[in-house]
Formats: sequence, C-alpha cells, structure tokens
Amino acid sequence: MAFWRSIPLKTSLLFTIIIILLNASYYQHYKEMLIDNQKDKMNLLFKNIEINVDETATGEKFVMDLIGQNLRTAAIAAKLKLNPDISKVTNEELTELKQQIGVDDITLFAPVGDDFVGLKSSDPKELNVSSKGWDTYYEAFKQLYALKDVNVGIGQSLPYYWSGPVDTATTNPTELNIWGYYYDGTTNYIIDPFVHNKTLRKYQDLTGVDDAIDRLLKDNRHTALEIAVLNSDKLLGKKLPVKNPAPSYWFSEREVLFGSYEYRDEEEKKYAESALARNETVFYVTESNGKSVMKSFTPVHTDYLKYNASSGVPLIEITSDYTEISKALNDQLRETVGFMAICTLIVLLLMMAILWVFKRNKALALQDVQEAYVGNIETLFQSVREQRHDFINHIQTIHGLLSIKNYDELQKYTNALVGEIRVVGELINIKDPALIALMQAKLTQADSLHITCEYDFKNMEQLKLSPVRATDMIKILSNLIDNAFDATLALEEPRRKVRVTGEVSNRQLRFSVSNTGPEIPEEWREEIFASGFSTKPKGKNSGLGLHIVKQLVARYKGTVELKCGEGTTEFSIVIQF
Repeated sequence: MAFWRSIPLKTSLLFTIIIILLNASYYQHYKEMLIDNQKDKMNLLFKNIEINVDETATGEKFVMDLIGQNLRTAAIAAKLKLNPDISKVTNEELTELKQQIGVDDITLFAPVGDDFVGLKSSDPKELNVSSKGWDTYYEAFKQLYALKDVNVGIGQSLPYYWSGPVDTATTNPTELNIWGYYYDGTTNYIIDPFVHNKTLRKYQDLTGVDDAIDRLLKDNRHTALEIAVLNSDKLLGKKLPVKNPAPSYWFSEREVLFGSYEYRDEEEKKYAESALARNETVFYVTESNGKSVMKSFTPVHTDYLKYNASSGVPLIEITSDYTEISKALNDQLRETVGFMAICTLIVLLLMMAILWVFKRNKALALQDVQEAYVGNIETLFQSVREQRHDFINHIQTIHGLLSIKNYDELQKYTNALVGEIRVVGELINIKDPALIALMQAKLTQADSLHITCEYDFKNMEQLKLSPVRATDMIKILSNLIDNAFDATLALEEPRRKVRVTGEVSNRQLRFSVSNTGPEIPEEWREEIFASGFSTKPKGKNSGLGLHIVKQLVARYKGTVELKCGEGTTEFSIVIQF
C-alpha cells in the first residue's frame, strides 16, 4: 500500500491522459477510415447508376426519336386518308386505319372552347378525354394549333409535330404510352397516333435503369440495401408552376421513378435539399426500419426523366447497412480498450521500475550524504572535545596568570584565544551545516599538518541544495582541498599555504582552491583529470580525486579551470544551481 502511495499522482494522470488521447485519436481515425471506405463504395455505386442513367438516356432518346419520327410519318399518312373535317370521320374508320399505318391507336383532338378534346378515337376510352389536365401537353397543343414550333422545354419537336416522353395514359393508369401530335393547318383537328411502350419497355428491361439497379444490388448486397432514382420535386413536396397539374398516378408524377425507396426517415428532406443546394453527394447516418443505416442523396444532371421545363433534377438515393460499420467499430473499441489497458499496465510497470531505481539511487545518495555528514560531524565533534579539553586548560592558564598578576602575558594569551573564537564564529556564519563540518575538519587537519589554511565565503546563505547535491559539492571541495594539502607538504612549514574561497551570485556557485607548491607541468594539465593519473609516488594516491571532480562538475554542466603561476596552483569551479 505504501508503494502505491509513492506513485506520483500527476505523472500517472498525465500518462493516462496521453494514452487515452492517443487511443481516442486512433479510434476516431479508424472510424473515419471505415466511414470513408463505405462512402467510397456508395460513390462507386452512384457512378455506376449515373453512367447507366446517362447511357440509358442516350439510348432511349435515340429510340424515342425513332418512334417519334415514325409516329409523325403515321400521322401524315393518316391525314392523307382522313377527311379534313372531324365531323366526317368515324371511330370505325380510325380503327381500320390504325392497322394500316402500324400504330396501336389514333385519337383526333379538336378545340372545344378553351380545351382540346378527343372527339374521335379508335380506343373508346380516349373519347371525350380533356387535355386541360395535361399542363405541358395542353401548352404544346395550343402552340401546335397556332402553327408555331412547339417549345415547352421537353419532348421532340419537328415541323408541325411534337411528341412527349413516355408517360401514363390518363384513360388507363396501368399503361405507359408514347404519343405523337401532328397539325399542319389543313385539318380542323390534331392527329394523335400513339403506341404502347412495349417495345421501349423491352429495351429498358435489357439496358435500362431498373435492370442496372437490380444487378448492382445483387453484386453489392453487403454494401447497399436499396437504390432509388427519385423525383426530387415530389420527394420535397415542391409545387411546380403549372396551371393544370397532371394526375398523381402519372409516371411523371411518381416519387420513385426507378428502384425502391423503403428506408424512409424524418430527416430525409433536409439532406435531399442540402444535396440539391450544394450540387454534391450528402451522406448521413440514421435509423430506419429498425436498422442503423447510412444514406446518401446525389443530384444527377440529365434531361432524361424531365417531364416539365421547370422540374428539378432527379436524386439518386443509396441506403447501406451501417450495422457492419458499427460492428467493426465495436470490435475496434474493444481492441482499443484492451490495448489501452496493456499500455497502462506497461506504463505502471515502467513507473514502478523507475521509482525503484530512483528510490535505490536516492537511498545510495542519502547513504553517501550520511557517511559524509557522519565523517565530518565526527571530526567536528572530535575538534569540539579537543577544544573543550583545551578550554579547561585555557581557563587554568588564565587563572594562573591572574594569580601572579602577569598581565602582559595574559593579554597575549587571550588575544590568541579570541582569534580561535573568531574562526569558529566565521565558520558558523557559512550557514550550510555540511560545509561548516567540512571546513572545521579541514582546518583541524591543516593545523595538524602545519599548513596555513585561509578561507573566504560570501552569500552562502543563498545556497539551497538538496542532500544529493550537497554531497556532490562536498566531494568536489574535499578532493580539491586534499590535493592542495598534499601539494604543500613538499614545502617547508612556513611556506605551506592553502586558500579556499566560495561565493554564490546570480544562481552560480563558485569555488576556488589555491595552494603553494610545485606547479603542474604544462604537458600534464590535460591528463590530470584522467582516471588513475597521479603525480604522487606509486601507491601514495589513487589518481581518482581530480577525475571524480571532473565527472561531478560535468554532471551539473559546470566548468573546471586550472591556473598555475608564481609558485601557486589554483582550481576554480563554476556550477549553476
């Protein structure tokens, strides 16, 4: 339990957030990739339908133009056979004539008031049929009867002739016909030969849109649930600017022109309008017929299927099964969660290992600190015990000098004692316990070696070091002082001098240790920091002191500078903290 408490909360939270973000990003990328793949498949289906619609439109227009031309020829032939006055033409005559000119039926339309009515016909259901409900056809009749070239935006216009696209017969909602209308002013009626669309339907069954949709659905059963070519005006409930709307059962008035459209939803109109406004494919995901589906609406630009000059372009609607994508996403989500759990476990294990190494290194560092402190404190305590012993002797000596009233000697003796007390007081003002202990120990050592050791420390109260850094600083300074002591021992006692300075300024710690004694030769100055190198006799020094100093200074990105001259050697250390 203690270990878990030792795990840094912020670090753990940061790692967890990073892992979650990475996995969420990957999951989102995977989701977008699946959706884009599905969109590409649906776009491919649309392209196939669009190509088929275009090819079908081209083929059917060619067939329709041929049928239209044949109907015009049949109308001219009928004109030559019939009386120019409609009142002198009989229905029986038209029945016989239709077989002669090769059409299914013939109707004659004549103006009655503001209407054109089928007054004579070979088909009894066509008799007395009004054209006022055929908005575009009615306008074509008026232009044709006025001997104008018919221009209503759709159909085939030839001299004295016009035919519309295939559409539903008013007299028979189950039947689709192709009508031709001829009037050259030589009769008082419009001749309307027409054929049932059996020939055209046979052509459509072989090459048309419905056949293409059936084949695409069969070949792409895992992608598409349905494909439909929709009358956008009817889907969106748009009212076209017509005076006499065609009956709702006409083919041109159907909402679904080809295919099937069973997967309806409440938002379909919004997305259909968006597709038309943006003139591009619009995708969206919705629920329909108890399924999660992806739908698309795409405008298809063609004059084919245009029954009114102001009609909107048809829309191709494709519905695909989104449950496959959802299943793949759920599988990926499970994999992502599993992957995240494994990563989290690995991170925790790594953190445990890092914490173990950190605590181990920290323990070793604290052990070094403790050993350094204990050694220096022990030296300090030994010095204090010696000074306590000396203090008793000093008191006795002062008492003796007072007893014999030798005041001159008493003054000299107390002056020396004041100097020692000042030294102790200056050390205490350093503020850093480790440094105080070190300097007290080294001063005692210098005294025993008959070395004059001077020191000068400034602003040391600004030095705020962790136990590890404090240990490293003590190692650096003690190695330099020990080397300086060793170097002065080659001199006579009065010439043995060592000076230690330290200063804290602008977050920099500066140490310098100088000593009298033999100068370091020029050729050695690059080698003295190498491990094992020593100028002392073999066995006297390990040659590691300056190497340790160099390594520790480098650890803190500090610098070591050596100066030699006039019988003095000085090492300067600069460290950022």
